[in-house]
Amino acid sequence: MSTELVSLDASKLAELIRTREVSPVEVVQAHLDRIDAVDRKINAIVTVADDAIKAAKAAEAAVMAGRELGPLHGVPFTAKDAIDTAGVMTQRGSPIFKGRVPEIDATTVVRMKKAGGILLAKTNHPEFSFWFETDNLLSGRTLNPWNLDRTPGGSSGGESAAIAAGMSPIGLATDVAISIRGPAALTGVVGLKATHGRIPMTGIWPRVPRRFWHVGPIARSVRDVALAYSLLAGPDGADGFSTAPLHLDTAWDRRRAARFAWVGSSMRSRQSMPTSPRLCARRPRS
Repeated sequence: MSTELVSLDASKLAELIRTREVSPVEVVQAHLDRIDAVDRKINAIVTVADDAIKAAKAAEAAVMAGRELGPLHGVPFTAKDAIDTAGVMTQRGSPIFKGRVPEIDATTVVRMKKAGGILLAKTNHPEFSFWFETDNLLSGRTLNPWNLDRTPGGSSGGESAAIAAGMSPIGLATDVAISIRGPAALTGVVGLKATHGRIPMTGIWPRVPRRFWHVGPIARSVRDVALAYSLLAGPDGADGFSTAPLHLDTAWDRRRAARFAWVGSSMRSRQSMPTSPRLCARRPRS
């Protein structure tokens, strides 16, 4: 059951929790076990949240009491280590900030928790998020879970690698040039660089140049990314670049028919998720 749980997307996990088919404690523990099993090879996780199981028990109590549940109730999520998390180290990939513990959650973390999400862990990235691979002097290099000889990209490579390897079903990352989209492509998951300002950057490093920086979700399914965007978007009154109302009129003419096509290699099936620390057969180099 543990292996099955770490292969499901966040939407399915939330459904199973709502219907009491699994408990939040089972789901969180399954992902913690997965981290223990494979992360020593991948090095995607920087810090595990000490209170994840405690939060899962509280979420389970809410389910059993019949309380109103959020769309991600009891579902674990991870966050890039550039994103502030209250009481959990946020070291920004730099020895300068070694041991730094924020007092306040970033807006994106607040909104994920409000939806019922449980912070599981922080993920690796290059120092200050300024590189297209994921490596730094504080927490080392993150490897691609599909082939340990290759990179998951950067700067959100720790986040995408954690999700691809089943250590997290959904997470938060940042992008300025390719930092969400590149790692998502290199690890076979789904990432969204939201339009600038649609999701507030409050509590996310670096503060400058914020006018160019974006924050968005990474997950294993398009529906999870769409759900996360709906929860994260909208101004918070603190980020001066995030002012557009949640329901922004984009002047799209709904009377016009539109066709869209997607071209690319097929996504790996859930059954193909790596299960051993080596995680995959070595591929021939192109």
